[in-house]
Amino acid sequence: MAVIDVSQIKTPEELEEIAKRDLEGKSLQEIAKWVADSDGTSRVLSKSSVGYVIEDGYFGVGKNSNKEPDLAALGVEIKTSPLKMGKDGKLRVKEPLSLNIINYNLEHQNKSLKESSLYRKNRKILFVWYVHDEGLRSAYVIKYVFLWEMDKQVLAELEPDYQAILDMIRKGKAHEIHQHQHNYLTLCPKHNGVFKDPNERTSKTTQPFSKEPAEVRAFRLKNSYMNIVIRRYLAKGKPDALSEFVVEKPVK
Repeated sequence: MAVIDVSQIKTPEELEEIAKRDLEGKSLQEIAKWVADSDGTSRVLSKSSVGYVIEDGYFGVGKNSNKEPDLAALGVEIKTSPLKMGKDGKLRVKEPLSLNIINYNLEHQNKSLKESSLYRKNRKILFVWYVHDEGLRSAYVIKYVFLWEMDKQVLAELEPDYQAILDMIRKGKAHEIHQHQHNYLTLCPKHNGVFKDPNERTSKTTQPFSKEPAEVRAFRLKNSYMNIVIRRYLAKGKPDALSEFVVEKPVK
């Protein structure tokens, strides 16, 4: 049983408001204890992964590979992601944001990002950002909680990269897609195998315009773009906190 009853929440904005109130400024240990106190049968512990404590324990969202958002009734995907402190004393995103797996055989049929599996699942994301440091995991603190949407501005920024991905698939070169070809939206490996090993199958899938195996990959938003996403949120909701976050120049 989750801490909150998502079925009683009517809108994404209400979800954001409640999660922000409940989570921001809390340590993983505090949240895990809250989950345990709310549900005596819960296996969520402060030594569990941050994602498990937040997504499973608080929101009641288990690990899944659904094509729909985690909270389908609200149309919201939940993402728990780390921040880190740089040598310049500024916070920044610690790692790229991995999203849903791409199906090359279906994706190439789309004309735009708005028709994509990426948009369908991740149109609205409730981000829970925590500060990852060298201390105990249980001491990690939730820094920001906010709702992000793929609005017109976001679609315009990501569309060129999405079209570049489609172009490679249609040319029968899905196996040659590399992140250096993209500014913000790219693909990343999503398997536990070794793609370069010709006898290893878990890392490989088919592509529609070539017999060459393609690597099992997921959509990914690069660190640089996620830094921009957070600064935009701070500029609107927490302008006084902008000085603590790294400045990322948009790609022209």
